[in-house]
Order: sequence, then structure tokens, then C-alpha cells
Amino acid sequence: MPVRTEPLLLRLLFIALIVYLVIVAIKAYLAGARSAKRGRSATPEGEEMVLDPQCQTYVPKTNAILQAGNYFCSRECAKLFLSR
Repeated sequence: MPVRTEPLLLRLLFIALIVYLVIVAIKAYLAGARSAKRGRSATPEGEEMVLDPQCQTYVPKTNAILQAGNYFCSRECAKLFLSR
């Protein structure tokens, strides 16, 4: 009596496909976790904020414009404040 290999071959191909998909999913998950971890460590814990005396808004100190001892959010605010 001959042995039928077709169902066995199809079963092996299906198992190989499932294993491949699992490996691809794990790699994608690990790559996403690594990039998220890099993004978190690259950002500072907190940044000092300074008050613009003209428009009364807080601006990150690294983005603020320093003129005449005051920090401003823009050159327009600095010009208005210093023209008083």
C-alpha cells in the first residue's frame, strides 16, 4: 500500500510558514522596543522654562531669545517690550 506524502508535505509547509511569521513578528517587536528605548533616553528629563515678560508665555530656555537680560519667545515680543 503506497504512502500518501501530499498531506504531510502540505502540513510541513504550513508549519514552516507559521514559524516564519512568528520570527518576523518577534523581530518587528524587538526593533520597535529598541527604537522606543533610544527615543526615551535621547530626550532630557526636563527643560528649564522662562517667562516672556511681554506676552506672559513660558518658553523653553533653549528656544528663547535673550535680550537686555530678559528671555523672549520671539524677536517681535522683544522689540515691543524694549520699545516701552
